[in-house]
Amino acid sequence: MAGFHFGVTADILKDALSGAGLAHDAIANNIANVNTPGFQRIDVTFKQALAATEPTPPDPNELSLATTSPLHIPINGEIPAQAFHVTASPVDNPVRMRVDGSNVDVDQEMALLTQNSAYQQTAAQFLQSQYTRIRTAIEERA
Repeated sequence: MAGFHFGVTADILKDALSGAGLAHDAIANNIANVNTPGFQRIDVTFKQALAATEPTPPDPNELSLATTSPLHIPINGEIPAQAFHVTASPVDNPVRMRVDGSNVDVDQEMALLTQNSAYQQTAAQFLQSQYTRIRTAIEERA
């Protein structure tokens, strides 16, 4: 079923879960390597990539040009949506948390893990609610 999707909302929530999962993996890797000499923590900034998947609406104070085909050139200032793509990158932080050169702070990583887990659980609940609405519409129940 390639190319089949349940709407823009479900796609955004799926990308949010994917990004949160990658962030969880990066945080867990940081915690696992806290005692590795010279280890540099990695970070996944998926929220910026998620925000870029939404097109930016044009300025409402400007006259906009209506396009009726995807082949038309948009001139009204709208920034098109980007594909969701996230990568893990090392954090260039000159502050060393330990004498051995590691810049991982366990307390900070645990706080980030808790925050990310809450975000992931919320996105999963929203996605489940979205699928419930779709199921209700398909079954034509109120």
